Amino acid sequence: MDISVSINSKSEDEYRIILSPFNLDIIPCEVREILGDSIEIVDVTLERAKGNNPTDIGVLLKISNVIGEIFNDNENLILYFYCDDMHDILRRDKGVTPQKFRSKLFSRMFDKYMLSNGITNIINTPIEIKADRHIYIHMISRSIHLEYVKAIKNAIMDMESK
Repeated sequence: MDISVSINSKSEDEYRIILSPFNLDIIPCEVREILGDSIEIVDVTLERAKGNNPTDIGVLLKISNVIGEIFNDNENLILYFYCDDMHDILRRDKGVTPQKFRSKLFSRMFDKYMLSNGITNIINTPIEIKADRHIYIHMISRSIHLEYVKAIKNAIMDMESK
């Protein structure tokens, strides 16, 4: 799956949502075998293509809706979202890293989307890796695919310990 969707804010900032195939080569063979051919994992990337104004709630809701629609249209999809640590982000609490802020924001937006759409069978699985810097990843799946997410999460956490 390769999808790119642009969203413009009222202040003419442009945001891009990119869904691309997840690189399965980074997880062990035994986990890939568990996944088989029936599950598709996509890497979700959010980037600002133009502008530098603060991101308003309307844009965040549009982003959630686009991702939600794509997810709803693909029954065997698991979303993989890595919280960017390369670009700073405007935040009130300067004691929180940009990655942790993005992780918290992602969870809040996920919860808001789920509540407003009356959805109960989709799970947000956050992963925190404590290395030389903290890394935050989220995996979104249907509850019926939770065993696959757990296998991937365990493989990622095993890599952390090495």
